[in-house]
Amino acid sequence: MINSIKERLHWLEVWSRFRSGDQEAFSEIYKEFIDSLFAYGSKITRDRELVKDCIQDIFIDLQRLNPNLHHPEYIEFYLFKSLRNSILYRFKESKKTDTLPIDEMAVFGLQFNIEQDDFDLESDRQRVEKLKLILKTLDPLKRELLFLKFSTGLNYIEIGQLLGMNSDAVKKQVYRTLDHLRGKYGNQLMELLVIFRSSGAIMKA
Repeated sequence: MINSIKERLHWLEVWSRFRSGDQEAFSEIYKEFIDSLFAYGSKITRDRELVKDCIQDIFIDLQRLNPNLHHPEYIEFYLFKSLRNSILYRFKESKKTDTLPIDEMAVFGLQFNIEQDDFDLESDRQRVEKLKLILKTLDPLKRELLFLKFSTGLNYIEIGQLLGMNSDAVKKQVYRTLDHLRGKYGNQLMELLVIFRSSGAIMKA
């Protein structure tokens, strides 16, 4: 997750090198964002192979089109939006659904890959189970908003652009969701935020 202005400027510099044909810059972008892209895509659909194919397509297109690509203000937002659009397009093309409202298309399921991460102690397993129960009380849109807020470096404007929402509406929805959870679960809310902030990768489906 990238938050600071300094980090954003760094990645803009990497992006500029990539557009100039620097393959090391391309590799740096790939290594930095591949896990977070898979984590995000795996929350949109349970079809892991579809997610992998879409991510592969994104990076193939980057390689093929790099001289003509615009200069994004924030690389993570550009990649997340590209992945989300790619998955939506695949769904439409396969006619799995005629319309793709967020509550039907976005899964944002509750599977956690704790065996392959730092969350491997019994106490951590219990925390994850608590988190699952808490998140089950939320609809997919609210889960996606919390994921983007706490597991990425995107701001409210970027989250809104990603989901087709007004940034003020995103902010209000996040605050209302947190107030709801705080009122219902109290101190357990802090554990939810800690897990979200730790890494989006631990939420792979």
